[in-house]
Amino acid sequence: MALLLVVSMLAAPPGYTHQKLKVGDIPPQRLGWSTKLSDYRGKIVVISFWASWCPPCRKEMGMLDRLQRAASRDKLVIFAVNWRESGNVFSHIERALRGSALTLISDQNGIIGSEYDVDAIPHMVIVGRDGRVAAIHVGYTENEIPALIQEINSLWLQAPVSAAPQHAASN
Repeated sequence: MALLLVVSMLAAPPGYTHQKLKVGDIPPQRLGWSTKLSDYRGKIVVISFWASWCPPCRKEMGMLDRLQRAASRDKLVIFAVNWRESGNVFSHIERALRGSALTLISDQNGIIGSEYDVDAIPHMVIVGRDGRVAAIHVGYTENEIPALIQEINSLWLQAPVSAAPQHAASN
């Protein structure tokens, strides 16, 4: 009975349909409790969902760290969202990556990932300076990571477009 109650509380309200996130959309504005994407408007934001057991993800973290160090946080902010790993594992990751330029976020229960339609990793969402999704990449291999880095760099060279409306959804 308790399980049924919990499941019913997690179910979407009647008539609610979740539209899959796509290029051009305004992404969910919250990454965890305190991080709001709207605070980063005018910057390129990379949200990379990853896990420590995923070899391409681990390779990506090093490359993203180097990219964040090379770029000013005035231009680029990279969020590394540790997807569906325990708090204990995340604590070990934080210690291992101490000194990293990446902003680490734990998504132990996959709540943030579900907002971003993550069902496989690696999963990267790139948000342009206008606050809209510029690209989504899922399930890429280590060999594709340099092209992703080049794509992120090329976004900065594009002329800025008008910012997304301030009244965007505050998911």
